[in-house]
Amino acid sequence: MPDLKWKDAIEKVLEEEKKTLHYTEIAELIAERGYRSSLGATPQDTVSAVLSVDIKNNPDQSPFLKVDKGLFILKRYMDNQVAVPNELEKYHAGSTSNDEAPPGYHLINSFGIYWRREKVLWRSNPQLLGVQQTGATEVDFTQQIGIYLLHDSREAIYVGQAIGQTLGERLRQHTNDRLNGRWDRFSWFGFYPVKDNGNLELELNHGAINLKMLGDVLEAVLIESLEPRQNRKQGNLFTGLEFLQREAPELSKKRKEQIIKEMMERL
Repeated sequence: MPDLKWKDAIEKVLEEEKKTLHYTEIAELIAERGYRSSLGATPQDTVSAVLSVDIKNNPDQSPFLKVDKGLFILKRYMDNQVAVPNELEKYHAGSTSNDEAPPGYHLINSFGIYWRREKVLWRSNPQLLGVQQTGATEVDFTQQIGIYLLHDSREAIYVGQAIGQTLGERLRQHTNDRLNGRWDRFSWFGFYPVKDNGNLELELNHGAINLKMLGDVLEAVLIESLEPRQNRKQGNLFTGLEFLQREAPELSKKRKEQIIKEMMERL
């Protein structure tokens, strides 16, 4: 099957499901059902952007309806009595919600939670590899900058900044300093957005950041990293930005070679 256009693939999934879906679910179903083999590095962000732009630019003709933050449905399957009040009117007015700010207007643009130290090859230039979802283009976050935490299992034991140095450089230093034996996982919250081709957007303008956004970011970092039991929601500005860790290819290769060697020794 040839790749469908993003809008067509989104509409096909929503038609099949006939219910409200989060845009991350839509992106995963598009990949799972083979409607697109080329997903890029940020398929979830692409789905969110396609939906938001289509609703904003074509409020009357768009087949899509946004019913809550990140949640969409086809208009023909929407019960008018449960629709979010004035949702369509808001788009008629040309406004957008906080989770749809233009690229580069968020302070935290990508993050990873509880990545495993053992999955990184800690050489002079380590690769911090991640994907947004299965089938997406792999991204190397070594050059990312931002905030990071070191964990002993799930307990945070250190919080640091990777600003003057990159995330890869700062984390590698902790494999040789006084913290070396005290952490086995790490979480990071990056300032640089990810382009669809998998590269980081290193030229970033944060001129539009305001105090409300800073407050949202600080709240989100604490909620995502510490997971306090009384917080029942994610922090603002984080939806759809998480990346899942991928093991360094060299480590995966060595592990397979070791398994083969052990099997041969048993024969």
